[in-house]
Amino acid sequence: MAERKRIAVLVGQADEYNQSRFITALVGRAFEYDMNVCVFSMYRKYQDVENREKGESNIFKLFNPDKFDGVVFMKDTIQTAGIADEAEQRLHDEYKGPVIVIEKESEYFESVYTDGYSSVKEIVTHLIEVHGFNKLAFLSGKEWHRHSKQRLAAFKDALTEHGIEPDDNLIVHGDFWYNSGEKCADHLMELKDGLPQAVVCANDAMAIGLCKAFEERGIRVPDDIAVVSYDSTEEGQTSPKTITSAIAPTEELGVYAIDYIKGKLDSTEVPEFAISPKMLIGESCGCHETTMPSLSKRRKEWGTDISDDRFASVNNFMREDIICQSTLMECISTIHSYAYQIDGVDSFHLCLCNPWKYLDGVLDENGENADIGIGNVSTLHVKSDGYTDMMIHAIRYNNNRQGNHVSLTKTFPSKDILPSLDEESPYPRAYYFTPVFFEGECYGYAAVNYGQKPRCYDETYRLWLNAVCIGMECIRRNRVIESLEEKLESMRVSKFDINTTAYESLNDDEKQEYELTEKILDENLLTYHFQPIVRVSDGSIYSYEALMRATTDKWISPLSIIKYASMQGRLIDVERGTFLNVLGIVDANRDNFGSAKVFINSIPGVKLNDSDYDKTSELLSKYSDVAVVELTEEAELTDEDLDALKEHFKNLNVQTAVDDYGTGYSNISNLLRYMPNYVKIDRSLLSEIQNKPQKQHFVREIIEFCHDNGIMALAEGVETTDELQMVIHLGADLIQGYYTAKPSADIVTHIDEKVAREVVAYYQERMDGANKHIYYAGKSNRVSLNGLVKDGCTDIVVGQEEMVFKDIAIIGTPSLKTDMHMLIEPGYVGRIELENVYFSNVKNRPCIEVEPGADVTIVLKGNNELHGSGIKVADGAKLVFEGDGTLDLDLNAPEYYGIGNDLNSKHGDIIFEQDGKISIRSNGKKGICIGSGLGGVIKVLRGHYILRINGDTCVGIGAYYSDAKLEIDSCLMEVDLGALHCVGIGSYFGTAYVNIHMSSISCFGGGNVTVGIGSAEGKNCDIDILDASLEIGMRGENSTCMGALDGKTDIDARYVGLRLENGGSKALIFGGYNDDARISLISADTISGVHNSVGVDTYAPAENFTVINGRKTFKVNDEEVDRELIYQ
Repeated sequence: MAERKRIAVLVGQADEYNQSRFITALVGRAFEYDMNVCVFSMYRKYQDVENREKGESNIFKLFNPDKFDGVVFMKDTIQTAGIADEAEQRLHDEYKGPVIVIEKESEYFESVYTDGYSSVKEIVTHLIEVHGFNKLAFLSGKEWHRHSKQRLAAFKDALTEHGIEPDDNLIVHGDFWYNSGEKCADHLMELKDGLPQAVVCANDAMAIGLCKAFEERGIRVPDDIAVVSYDSTEEGQTSPKTITSAIAPTEELGVYAIDYIKGKLDSTEVPEFAISPKMLIGESCGCHETTMPSLSKRRKEWGTDISDDRFASVNNFMREDIICQSTLMECISTIHSYAYQIDGVDSFHLCLCNPWKYLDGVLDENGENADIGIGNVSTLHVKSDGYTDMMIHAIRYNNNRQGNHVSLTKTFPSKDILPSLDEESPYPRAYYFTPVFFEGECYGYAAVNYGQKPRCYDETYRLWLNAVCIGMECIRRNRVIESLEEKLESMRVSKFDINTTAYESLNDDEKQEYELTEKILDENLLTYHFQPIVRVSDGSIYSYEALMRATTDKWISPLSIIKYASMQGRLIDVERGTFLNVLGIVDANRDNFGSAKVFINSIPGVKLNDSDYDKTSELLSKYSDVAVVELTEEAELTDEDLDALKEHFKNLNVQTAVDDYGTGYSNISNLLRYMPNYVKIDRSLLSEIQNKPQKQHFVREIIEFCHDNGIMALAEGVETTDELQMVIHLGADLIQGYYTAKPSADIVTHIDEKVAREVVAYYQERMDGANKHIYYAGKSNRVSLNGLVKDGCTDIVVGQEEMVFKDIAIIGTPSLKTDMHMLIEPGYVGRIELENVYFSNVKNRPCIEVEPGADVTIVLKGNNELHGSGIKVADGAKLVFEGDGTLDLDLNAPEYYGIGNDLNSKHGDIIFEQDGKISIRSNGKKGICIGSGLGGVIKVLRGHYILRINGDTCVGIGAYYSDAKLEIDSCLMEVDLGALHCVGIGSYFGTAYVNIHMSSISCFGGGNVTVGIGSAEGKNCDIDILDASLEIGMRGENSTCMGALDGKTDIDARYVGLRLENGGSKALIFGGYNDDARISLISADTISGVHNSVGVDTYAPAENFTVINGRKTFKVNDEEVDRELIYQ
């Protein structure tokens, strides 16, 4: 198929009435010719300040001439000073394809106009001949404008032809805008010979302004004066008195523009545009019989702004939700969650200039611009001067919820304009590009398309994007403030900020501190205060950190001592003094320290001389049960130096801690190099952590890594009770900070009792899971996961009696991972839509619980994921799946279930009627992907299923202990068995009743005891297959493709394709290890083969194995088995 032609449209304010009509008709015609369209639009024709002029007109710099086959230039709509001329010059210099200019003259290209002359003349004639007026005024547009000149000429000519002399005193020049009406009204009312009988206006906007001004001055239209116009708009047609006017043929002009471009591309002649405007008789001239179009307020659809939670709904909190976010990622996730509000959207894209990712500290893969991190956000600006070479494809929202993403790492060249432009599509598309900016900051641009429907974006979309722009600016300003705070914080908490400024560059105060440091080191005037480190389990003091101080009259900070010691080349004196002094204090106060440890700071890379090395080693060895050496990552050690250091402390039996983790060179690989006994999480990660989900997620991962590797996690710098509660809930083992205890020269033996009780209470909350924040659904019909995470919610409860909305949608974003859990209460009946939702297992709970008596339909949209556990459907509940989205379950537990119930329970009715894909991956000792231990109703009526099973004893779909009754219809199912003992479809210990109809099933597996479809230890197996395709491959010492290994087997297969393979010492194809089996294959295409030591593929007697019609190949150890094929 030939590549579609692509047409560009450059326009100001595409959603304005006439531009919208023009573009809608243009797009419709382009679609007829199988052409794509890209519209580049400002939000307004002109702006009031320079920053907005640059911000809006910047969108035209996105236009890449190499991507387009033709250009429609709506020059007259672009009224920002100099911008239209600049765009026209660029077209002339860089573009070689056909260009047509709309409604304005061009130095380089052909222009086309609507005919305003004949219509204005017709309207003036109407006033004279129908109403008998002979004193008429004219309100013109800008005096230099072509339209103004043409319409004024028509006015004068119509008067002259009727024998009326035009009066220059009755001609007023305006600017085509509403306020021109007020100027005209004042002028006419000041005339000595009174008002004219009628005023002819050059467009509807001025006519509306004039009527309003007359009304405010007590003059009635049309009773006291008639007002008519040209260029009819919807505003004029719906005015209190409909305005007599003429509707310009803008739709026909849009069609002509595409015809013109196509003609030039095809080298065919294109006739001139010759369609006249249509006069519309309204009430403003005094007529009672009108020809106005009927504009009905009746909706075209049943949904309302409120019922569908649209942008105009009173319940819309989009602006508030965007502004409330803390990071750029949270911001764009929230924007994505509201993209559904774009009326008629097929897809929406937000493209950000590449540097904005640094707001969240995201760096390029090659490390470029790595100096623009969180701490330098205050210097980050992108001007409206084109767009960056690389753009971030931050949001892709598709209305079908497939392929959506939210990202700060997906990038593309801005010369490509949009990645999806070059994607193949079965139908032509139109994209609308608009700038995303705020005053002087250029954030990027947005793109929207409406699928196969020719239309233009509307005012609501413009306002929606305005909320996006304001939200982006709020995030930027907040991040600037936060970055400055973090800079100050890092300066305050950093222990080893080495500054090598030359002595000569110091001021007088600094030189005094330099000299004081020299004295401190010469005379060993170092002393130490001890800050308690608290154990979270009981609030007791686990250890202390020794913090350096100086015993001088003049205060000097530890940072200054380190800085000036470095300048003097005497860090070795600080290192030696720290170890000797601190261990000396420990020796003198052993009873006061009790069993508590003491953390001693070590400066990285500072090597003691042999004598000092021996002294410190001797003391460390003596107090190895007390001393913990803190190693900072602020200066990364070589592998050789680090290995030597680790070996040294290991030989001394001294524990180590990594300090300030989360800054400097902190990463998991570096932590693995150190493998300390303690990790001290830096204060910068803990500040305001209760309000910052990203910090929570990062800190949780650090703590989980520590616990997985036998490392204790220490939260350093805790200063508030909220921070204390959060870090304890996240799993911290130890706490240090001003909130629990300040450093003290005296060795305190316990912290404040009130604080200690708080520590214990927060720890108990963590242990019993009481730290819940519950959101009770039903206040609105859409629930934003991003907002719930922001509010610290842990649980969603659905089913409260006071729910306003019974049917709800829970909306996540593709990148948002939560620890959320959803409970559906008894008695709830309704539908819950899940769109891009990520729930995860907390404290071994199922991600979703459906309680007894609930009857719920879950509608899947987008890509949904349940991590760690699945969906509990209690006995007595009913769960139905619908929708075309996906659901991925990742199960990890010794004993697990995916969708159903635990192995000691029955499950409720589970019915699959969705069209999308459900994937379940399981790892554990024993469990079941779909079903439960004691069984229940399972009906698979549509959809695609992928089951990946690993463990000891497992079942794919069915029951574990009891009988399984399965109905599988019209679906695609893939089962991969990787367990030692497993059944793909059926029951392990019970009877299996399996009915398969019009489905494609594949099942592969290997283990010791393996059954594809049937039962491993049940008494019976009854399998009925109709109009289906089955491919089963087993490997196992005790295995069968279909049947009951230790029981009776009954198989009926009609009109099926069977591809069956097995291998193992006692492997079979059909049935189990007794002859109580019956196999009936009718009109089946069967190919089977087994390799075993028993020499048969089934123990079913020959008379019980029937093959009627169809085709067959049965092999045992590569030898074909001769079975009679009966034709009926």
